[in-house]
Amino acid sequence: MKGETFTLNIADYSTITDCETSPAVTLACAVCYALAVSVSDSLPALCLASVLPAVIMCRKKINITKINIMNAIMLLTMILTWPVAREGFVRGVVISLRVNMIYVTFAGMLAPLGIGGLYSALILPEKLRVLVILTLRGIYIMHERFSAALVALRLRAPELRGVMKLRAFAYVVASVVLQSSRKSERMMYAVTCRGGFGGFRRDVNRSVTPRDVVMCAMFAVYIAVIVGCNYA
Repeated sequence: MKGETFTLNIADYSTITDCETSPAVTLACAVCYALAVSVSDSLPALCLASVLPAVIMCRKKINITKINIMNAIMLLTMILTWPVAREGFVRGVVISLRVNMIYVTFAGMLAPLGIGGLYSALILPEKLRVLVILTLRGIYIMHERFSAALVALRLRAPELRGVMKLRAFAYVVASVVLQSSRKSERMMYAVTCRGGFGGFRRDVNRSVTPRDVVMCAMFAVYIAVIVGCNYA
């Protein structure tokens, strides 16, 4: 049996051309920009940081109505609860600007990648990715069996009290652990029979392209200037 039959084909980024930016680079740039905006307080830094969201808004239609409704509620709360209403208003406006800039940037840069692109951007060892999936599956199975066993115990012995109740609960826990352990072993055997962890290859890692280098350099300078404006 071939391992390719049982692959985790979430997205295939092995055919991306050199004219497109790597999802990992896009994610890293967006996160670094968000961190820079989060630590910005001065007016020059916020004005400079708003250039990127403004460009994105000009190129793409991004709905910011819902998030601004939440910002309005937050702003009203800060005005009413801040020791000085004027200071609360200013602080609320700054937070609202930060939230809008980060939201627009993420929606413009990360949303087009989709789930597959974001998954590809998280550069993790293939074996670790598969182990996480199998672990989550094992936890779900254990929770399902434990809930079913407790329901059966309540229906069959609703009057249990004291030591007998503790013993019955211990038996239920031990039974669920043993059953889950056997299930985990069968899952591991199934992985081995299907080619091991090598059968779960999802994509081919891309090499760094000149476009990726240029984008990283541009964002590094942009973020450094934003952060520097806070201390100018």
